[in-house]
Amino acid sequence: MDYTEFLSADFICDEYFQNWLIKPNKETDGFWNNWLLQHPEKRETVEEAKNVLLQIIFKEHLPTEEQVQNSLASTLLIINTLEKQPKKRKAKIIFISGLKQIIKIAAIFIAIVVTGSIIYYTYWNAKTTISTKYSEIKKVMLPDGSLVVLNAHSTISYFEHVRKSRPRQVWLDGEAFFNVKHINKNENDIKESERFIVSTNDLNVNVLGTSFDVKKRDQVTEVILETGKIRIEFNNRLQPAVTMLPGQMIAYDNSNHPLLKSVNAAINTTWINKKLVLREASVNEIAQYIQDYYGYKVILEDTAIGNKKMEGTLLLDNMQDVLFVLSTTLNIKIETQENTLIFKNRK
Repeated sequence: MDYTEFLSADFICDEYFQNWLIKPNKETDGFWNNWLLQHPEKRETVEEAKNVLLQIIFKEHLPTEEQVQNSLASTLLIINTLEKQPKKRKAKIIFISGLKQIIKIAAIFIAIVVTGSIIYYTYWNAKTTISTKYSEIKKVMLPDGSLVVLNAHSTISYFEHVRKSRPRQVWLDGEAFFNVKHINKNENDIKESERFIVSTNDLNVNVLGTSFDVKKRDQVTEVILETGKIRIEFNNRLQPAVTMLPGQMIAYDNSNHPLLKSVNAAINTTWINKKLVLREASVNEIAQYIQDYYGYKVILEDTAIGNKKMEGTLLLDNMQDVLFVLSTTLNIKIETQENTLIFKNRK
């Protein structure tokens, strides 16, 4: 079974997944633990499904045949005792038959309630995941009207339905530019559903309505604020939260303290229009961007090439055009070998 495309509802309805929770054994534990190690991006979806199932799994407590006989004998004894007492009103006896039928009706009722709960939970917690390929950029309109521009080789996930009891939240891996819709401009009276959160595995960006860029590549997360005001909260609770103002960038990996500095936000977000504006950019920086955007590994035959600087604008529509501009401007030779680019000095 290929579980890679499963949503929470699919896992909930899968018998093998149910058996893992209801009657775990060495085989199911081994399979699902190994599968989660190979597909860490599905861990959150699996946890959602587990939470639903663990809430509805119950044990049936049906009486044994011996318990039924003992109970019947005890009841008959009470009835006979009452019949031997002439001064007391005889008890009215109602004989109930069809125990199995009653159990069936109860089971149907429970099934309806459970199914309704699953449908309700699945509907309100359904997520949409959108990804881009290398050299692809997508514009995504979120359910609340906020706009996301998703850079190449990136993924976002978000709830399909807006609820009053939770914030508007987006999970990001890669890079995206956010233009968040204003719902409430009064910072002193913010409802939960009016908050907007962008989450990476390092930090959470909290906003009301503003425009900013978030990039999560390898071990580093960068946030650039273009307009408005945002608050950065780190998953590492030892790091204090940081409030950012327009024109600031924060760079963070969980092994170092956050680095906050001033930048030209407009230049750093020109990728939205498939442009890369260079201001004293080193070849090392350009090579990293080529790897992130096009998916090609870059090798510098001479490490000194990486220190060369370049200014100008690269149009990202065509990688061959980009390589031609780089080789001409930097006076280097660029060879392509499958998915690898080799930068060489000209002889």
